Amino acid sequence: MKRYDFTNGRMSILAAYKDERDAGNYNAVMKKYRDPATKYAFQILEGDVLSSRAMKLDAFRHLQDLRRQNEDSHFKYRYDLKKAQLICNFAAICPNPDSGKPTPLDVWQLAILCKIVGWVDKDDSDSPRFSDVIISVARTNGKTYLATILTCFYFIIGIDGLHNQDLAYVAITASQTDKGWRYIMGALRMLENKPGFKKLFGRRAIHVVSDKVSDNAENRLLKMSEQSGVFDSYHFKFCVSDEAGSNEMPVQRIKDNKSKITTGMTQTSGQLVQISTAYPDSNSYLYSDEQLDIKMMEQDFNREMDDHLLMLWTQDSLKEAEDPETWSKSNPLLTLNKQKHDTMLKNLISAQSSAKEAGTLAEFENKSLNIWLEAKVNSYLELDDIEAAAVNEPPVDITDRDVFIGFDLSHFSDDTAVAFVIPYVGENDGRNKFYVYEHSFVPLSHSQNSINIKSAKDGIDYRLAEKRGYATIADNAYGYVNEDTIYNYVINFVTSNNLNVKFFCYDPWQADNIIQRFVELTDWPAMPVRQGTLSLNTPTSYFRKLMHTNQIAYDSADIIIKYSFKNAILLTDNHGIKVDKDKATSKIDVVDAIIDAMFRAQYYFDGLDPDKKENKSNPFAGWTDEKKHDYFKNYQF
Repeated sequence: MKRYDFTNGRMSILAAYKDERDAGNYNAVMKKYRDPATKYAFQILEGDVLSSRAMKLDAFRHLQDLRRQNEDSHFKYRYDLKKAQLICNFAAICPNPDSGKPTPLDVWQLAILCKIVGWVDKDDSDSPRFSDVIISVARTNGKTYLATILTCFYFIIGIDGLHNQDLAYVAITASQTDKGWRYIMGALRMLENKPGFKKLFGRRAIHVVSDKVSDNAENRLLKMSEQSGVFDSYHFKFCVSDEAGSNEMPVQRIKDNKSKITTGMTQTSGQLVQISTAYPDSNSYLYSDEQLDIKMMEQDFNREMDDHLLMLWTQDSLKEAEDPETWSKSNPLLTLNKQKHDTMLKNLISAQSSAKEAGTLAEFENKSLNIWLEAKVNSYLELDDIEAAAVNEPPVDITDRDVFIGFDLSHFSDDTAVAFVIPYVGENDGRNKFYVYEHSFVPLSHSQNSINIKSAKDGIDYRLAEKRGYATIADNAYGYVNEDTIYNYVINFVTSNNLNVKFFCYDPWQADNIIQRFVELTDWPAMPVRQGTLSLNTPTSYFRKLMHTNQIAYDSADIIIKYSFKNAILLTDNHGIKVDKDKATSKIDVVDAIIDAMFRAQYYFDGLDPDKKENKSNPFAGWTDEKKHDYFKNYQF
């Protein structure tokens, strides 16, 4: 099969599809597979359904995988039409507790069910292909009903004949869990009285109570919340995580819960299905997982994450928020029929107008258009700019280059951060740019000397950051970061890369021995940077402009810098702006270090020296030789 790589838009998904279609490579697929998932994939790629780029990637992958079953001997999965038909048949009779009868599903909803259930291991049809599933769509598009169908299907049919299987419905808080659980209990009690199910319920002695469903084979369907965190002892066969992107708990705690669930599933060939809308805080683990899944699908030739499924209905850009005709990208129920389209679109437009009046437009875009936003008040950087600046490898060889160093010393529970800001000229576009590399030193003294507590409190997986080389965790009995460790790291980084330090910039407040060591033991020009808006306004504004114009690059693997960028908010007064350092729990130490470095790096490409004293009696003070030459050349009496 032809190798396709859609990374960074270097190749068109639709063009690739048309090439394969016109070459006749989908003829056999079209003839054999008439199921909703395959039908929906063709509709998307033929342009019959308006869809996001993420859904185009998913559609292309589905069709390519249907070919791989026969064309790639190393491909480990197959699409079981009988199982796809089985879940569709079940959905057709599963009652919606709101109405007491089944709600007919649209093709996109059936496509979700077919992919989750229909794709299986090639050698074991009882083992599902997708162990990690993310379904993300705007609110009021029937997510809860789909979760109910899947949960009931797996308990009634999926584990029939098995023993001691655990299933779970999980939401963030107990109150959130209650709503979804009521749907599940209601659907099961209605199914119990349906012909064909009454006998099955009796044979298995299925018992539905307020917090679990059980049977005589010791199978259990459990009602659980993320707040409880008690997932270690379970080996789930199937688990739904509802509103998995929620920001009502620390991101690291939710991420740890997911790890506990998926680790337990290795013994059961289980499935975790995460269903959610977007949330305001893009530091959510779900957003990170979505981005990872997109990168996986962009590399159609890559088989590393074949057990992940992402179906993401969202707008492709914030600009589409002003174009209601594109809103079916995030609200697929708009395509159900004309009546549904007209009513739902009218309500969405009305909600947008109300949000504008109330000053809550970001909330509308976030929930009703399923767009991840950096929706904090006075957010420093835009999410799109943060993502665009991330690179998989350094844009230049940093050896033998000039560098500006920014240093933010730890106080209380903060991390100590050092930022290396390296100027360079883009090879392809000739633009002036900066590559930013940082390293954080993580104290544990105020976290009971526990990296788990520190990570959960800050929302950062420090162990992963250290493994990737972007952090050093305190390793002494007191939990303090050793000054020798900091000093030696910075010196070694500069020396090993033979960097020419233009300036070492630091916050002079409570500067202690470590600062003096850099000032006195190196020949680097040192610059204390006062932390008021009068001093920081210009470098803060300058860096934000560089981010917006794609003139900053940083390592995509550095989770600390990305987290800091997303958390940084602005403080404004009569003298200008700066990043708010008083938000002690925001973990923006890296941003502070970068802005300190930018205090002098901002003048690099202009060749200016802000410290140079001007001779005010000289009318040409501060003029370049070129400017003076042009002046006298054009001088006329």
